[in-house]
Formats: sequence, C-alpha cells, structure tokens
Amino acid sequence: MAKALAIYQKLTGVLAKVVLGVAATLIGLDVLSLFAEAVGRYLLGESRAFMEELPRLALPLVVFPMMGVLLKAKRHIAVDLLPERLPPRYRSLCLIAVYTVILAVAIQFLSAGIVAVTYYRAMGFETQSEIIFKVWVTYLPFPIGFGLLALFTIEMLWQELIDLHRLIKEGS
Repeated sequence: MAKALAIYQKLTGVLAKVVLGVAATLIGLDVLSLFAEAVGRYLLGESRAFMEELPRLALPLVVFPMMGVLLKAKRHIAVDLLPERLPPRYRSLCLIAVYTVILAVAIQFLSAGIVAVTYYRAMGFETQSEIIFKVWVTYLPFPIGFGLLALFTIEMLWQELIDLHRLIKEGS
C-alpha cells in the first residue's frame, strides 16, 4: 500500500506543480492586463473594457483548481486546535474524519458542477462582455477544481489511513 501511495503522491505532486504554474501564469496575466489598462487609460485617456473584465473572468480559473493544491501543501485555512491537542491515534482518526467529509463534499460539488456546465452549455448563454464567452466556459473551473480537490483529498486520506495503521501496530 505504501508503494502505491508513493506513486500516487508523485503523480499528484506533478499535478500540483502544473496547477500552481497555471495559476501563477493567470495571476501574472491578470496583473499585466490591469497594468496595460491603466497605462492605456493614462496615456490615451481611454482603455479597452476587456482588459478590466478578463481578471474577473479568470479568477475562478485560479481559485477553484488551487483548493486541492492548498490542501495538499497544508496551506489552506484551518483551525487546528483540536488535532494538535489529541494523542497521535485520535489525531489521525480526527483527520480521517475531516478528509472523509472533504471528499464527500468535493464529490457532491463535482457532480453539481458537471450539471451546471451541462445546463449552461445546452442553454447557449453568452457573457455580456466586450469579448464574448460562452457562460459554460466560465463555470468549467468549478467541476475541475472540485475534481482536483477529490484527487488530492484521496491522497491525504490514504496517507492518514496508513499512518493510523502504523500507530495501531506500534500500540500508540
């Protein structure tokens, strides 16, 4: 089991780096777009509306896929008061419960995201921005992000189950 987990961790590690790279690139492009918009407004007295709209449209492309990456890196917002005060075995059980809930919620939101994307794709709605996007494209990061969260949560849950098994064998 530990060998399979190590392989899975390598795969999710690569995936996390890719997601982080894409998110960093999008944030950089958002800042560049806002800067170009400000310079254009200052020098020309006017600017293109899409330069102001693109960062808002790109924000979900950063936020939702990064949920799992932050969970894997243990950089998510958390209150670790209870797990830190528990003995190792109970701490592990607490984290297993937390990761199980996260996985269940991620799967539910993944399903809801797929339904939403399918609905908006069938409806054919478009954004009312200078550059026209299909609305379903703006909803796409939602199921992608929760799918990635489920993948990273499986890793965390798997690791915690192995740790609990080790603690039980050691008698801790």
